Amino acid sequence: MKLTLVATMAGYAAAFAPARMESSSNTALRAIAGGNLNGCAPYSFMDPLGFTRNRSISEVKRIREAEVMHCRVAMMATVGYVIGESTPTIFYGTDVHHTIANNQLAELPTGLLLPLFLGINFAEAYRATKGWVEPGSGSLFTIRESYYPGDLGFDPLGLKPNDPKAFSDMQDGELNNGRLAMLAAAVMCVQEQVTGHTVLENLGFN
Repeated sequence: MKLTLVATMAGYAAAFAPARMESSSNTALRAIAGGNLNGCAPYSFMDPLGFTRNRSISEVKRIREAEVMHCRVAMMATVGYVIGESTPTIFYGTDVHHTIANNQLAELPTGLLLPLFLGINFAEAYRATKGWVEPGSGSLFTIRESYYPGDLGFDPLGLKPNDPKAFSDMQDGELNNGRLAMLAAAVMCVQEQVTGHTVLENLGFN
């Protein structure tokens, strides 16, 4: 679990770097849609059940968009588990002996939950406007042709490289760390539910 946390946090900084190199990126996705499963090591493309095989470029982009978004949420969740359970918070104050993260959301008062849910709604509305075709002007669940999955134009630290090879490596790093984070978040959730202890307590830290 310690290695999982370290690896996830290392890739977190690059999580939101935009992906605007449409020519090379879309070419790669077109190859995937045509059935080419060759990707960069170790797991830049992984589809053991064949969900993307012989799909259109639009369908592949929609699937990749879902994966990238879940990767980013999972990376934030793994960090949130540790920070929310072991640092001072608005609700718990300076007392760092919190309840497990699985139960913390339900304990928040409505006054704190409302801004949280509004923020999520605004973020999702912005993502939908940025990358998805309006339902009245095309098919449902269709990604804009000019939109690359995950490219929200949010890169405040200027992490996105200009070199296509370096950019491709960053994309692979985000996906691989995100996939690891999805597994880590699932393990943390189940582990806490079974043991009733926080992540750090399960690791031997009190």
